[in-house]
Amino acid sequence: MRNSSLQETVIIILTLIPFIYLGFVYSSLPDILPMHWNANGEVDRMGSKQELWLIPILLTGLMYVILKYVPKLDPKGQIKKMGNKFGHLRVAITLFQTALAVGIIYMSTTYKDGDTGSPSWIFMLIGLLFIVIGNYMPAMKPNYFVGIRTPWTLDNENVWRKTHRVGAILFIISGVIILTTSLLLNFQIAFYATIGTAFVIAAWTFIYSYTLYKKLQ
Repeated sequence: MRNSSLQETVIIILTLIPFIYLGFVYSSLPDILPMHWNANGEVDRMGSKQELWLIPILLTGLMYVILKYVPKLDPKGQIKKMGNKFGHLRVAITLFQTALAVGIIYMSTTYKDGDTGSPSWIFMLIGLLFIVIGNYMPAMKPNYFVGIRTPWTLDNENVWRKTHRVGAILFIISGVIILTTSLLLNFQIAFYATIGTAFVIAAWTFIYSYTLYKKLQ
């Protein structure tokens, strides 16, 4: 109980950090700031500084609600079987969302002469998150909210387990690729590496779960 309470406190603090940071710098910000970057890492949309509040609301506030309350709707309560591992995964995802929110706010506030600096750090975070998720995938139990949810993994626990073992390897390899490209290559290559590896994971696990299901049948 003590560990879960401490874990929840950490998650709440992480969730609030972007709100606190934005509130601290808000009065000193200009009225118009960058709001979006294209695939080349260039600013392609400006907007009112009031829009910045959407970043912590959507990235950490909404994520807190989703990870805290939506799994309770699972009629089979499968996520509870993950024990502390789901709590650890919540912390990792919240930490990622917090870093992402603070980073985006910081980039918007440091905009000068048409430049905010390279946002390649975003892909570094994504790569690290993929590696973390990959390490937790074997512990995921069949449920409707987290994991590789295809019609065949949800119908057969054996297919779920084997698909998540394969998925864990794919996520870790993809994370390493994304992290490496973001560190060594330019933003555009890191962008396409992220999109490409995500597509490979989705397609591979979808096809794998289907063929495994048919084989077991």
